[in-house]
Amino acid sequence: MSTEMFASAPGVVVAKVDKKEIRRGEIVAAAQAVAARDGAEGATLRAIAAEAGMAANAVLYYFGSHAEIIAAAVRASSGRFLEKLAESVDPDMSPTARLAAVMSAGTTAGLDDDVSRILYEYWPHMLRDPEQRRIQDELTSAQEQIYRDIIDAGTRSGEFSPLLDPAKIARTLVAQEDGLVMDVLAGSAGSEYVLDLMGSLASALLGLPAGALLERMGARSAPAT
Repeated sequence: MSTEMFASAPGVVVAKVDKKEIRRGEIVAAAQAVAARDGAEGATLRAIAAEAGMAANAVLYYFGSHAEIIAAAVRASSGRFLEKLAESVDPDMSPTARLAAVMSAGTTAGLDDDVSRILYEYWPHMLRDPEQRRIQDELTSAQEQIYRDIIDAGTRSGEFSPLLDPAKIARTLVAQEDGLVMDVLAGSAGSEYVLDLMGSLASALLGLPAGALLERMGARSAPAT
């Protein structure tokens, strides 16, 4: 958020908040709310403006187009998702504990506040929209790097014995995670079942003892429904 600095008293400097940036944030939040509630197709310029308590033409004073608003909303959701992954770990965790925490967060982060739903609403749009594709590519790369760092640390410590190149394992875990979260959002699978599948796959790829990762994730042989 941009600010201006001005003196309110001798020796005192106060940050003046940019009101335009505040309004832009409110419009992005409105777009997220509408997309989560009514889907991507329902998040029209008029609907977003109504959610923000503004006229549609007034919204375009803050953003150049409807597509720009949607891109900002998806980018904000992507950023929040990555924040949740970061919040799930701490530096003192072992690689196995970090892997369990990140996989648990990756399959459940955003399910409680619509972050994941917003991302999945716009996922198909990357087929036609270069900016949406760029946002998705950046998110995927960031997720892969998180897994790659954990795998490398686990390999160095001797906890992991990767069966494939670590980069391939990281990509596989992200792809599996993406597909399974869609199942959770669609109601065709439960979170515990997804955690069990993710933990089982990672354990097999990394040469971890059966059940060790699942126990840390709190998932073991969960039913499919």
